Amino acid sequence: MFGSLGTEQIIAEIPLFGTYMDLEVNVGGRFDGSFSLDQTGKDNDTLMSATIPGRSFVACERDGKCIWIGYVWSRTYQSQSKSVQLYGQSFEYYPSHQLIDADTVYTTVEQLEIFKGLWNQMQAVPGRNVNINIPTVVAPTLVPKSIDVKATDFKYYSEIMSSLADTDNGFDWTIDVTKTGSQYIKTLRYVYPVMGATDSSLTTFEYPGSILNYYATESMADAGTNVFSLGAGSGSEMLVSAFVHADMLASGFPRWDFVVSAKDIDDQATLDQIGVVEGGIARPPRLVIKPTFKAEKTPAFGDWGMGDACRLVIKDPRFPTGIGFDTRIVKWALQPQSAENTEEFNLIFAGDEENA
Repeated sequence: MFGSLGTEQIIAEIPLFGTYMDLEVNVGGRFDGSFSLDQTGKDNDTLMSATIPGRSFVACERDGKCIWIGYVWSRTYQSQSKSVQLYGQSFEYYPSHQLIDADTVYTTVEQLEIFKGLWNQMQAVPGRNVNINIPTVVAPTLVPKSIDVKATDFKYYSEIMSSLADTDNGFDWTIDVTKTGSQYIKTLRYVYPVMGATDSSLTTFEYPGSILNYYATESMADAGTNVFSLGAGSGSEMLVSAFVHADMLASGFPRWDFVVSAKDIDDQATLDQIGVVEGGIARPPRLVIKPTFKAEKTPAFGDWGMGDACRLVIKDPRFPTGIGFDTRIVKWALQPQSAENTEEFNLIFAGDEENA
């Protein structure tokens, strides 16, 4: 569905090919899709008017439920095929295009209240209201933070929002969408410390089974035999916790150093606890599993939510004795069914780099 950002009215429902969309906690997602001009029953002027970059929204529905919403960011026309390729960004990216144009100061205020205040401040400026509904419930003071941004700094709202959510002791956020009649209702959702179901036993992905295919990458990226967690302070006053995989060094591994930042931690005992966790995560080589799923196989696409804990179980020639581990879904990517393929989706899990 395509429509006007200003009026939020649907202009056209357009059949697309080559469609792809994804969505990630604290980041948002992108959309790709193409259509052809001179479609039977479709007016070319309407198709082009409904997809103007910067003025049009795009909403993707699956089985009657809206799963992705954003705005058209660019389009490309190819003359021989008479095709138009679209690229979109989800509304989570909107603050990355809006400058903070008023001095903004919060002193020792709950981080979720600052985050909410920034969204309200941004949308209060004429022309900037894209109707993201902001919760009115006051968050309890759990993680107070301070910010001081001058209009003359020319910083985007996304920079400050990210400095709150993506640092140590931050939080998860996304924008949920529902449909009422012909209107898409967009609501900001933020959760401390993480969103999603915490019981990994509720969602299990297996190979062979629900996992169609997977890549297992073992890499030294973000890994080390000697892992150093850095806490508050600087120079000789900085708190440091060292974790050593002595068994790996004894087995023939050379020393590999890896540094983890935990600058918000000002207590050595707490930093040592974090160091043990980070050391275990960084044990080399890091194994990253990237699975592909058929969208209709249980657990099907939509049976789980963003941020949900889940369990992966794999047993095949690569892992003959089987492996199983608990993780958390932080990103999904969907390729709807086309004439060439079936509907498939991919998941990215917490701590995994897409290009590891």
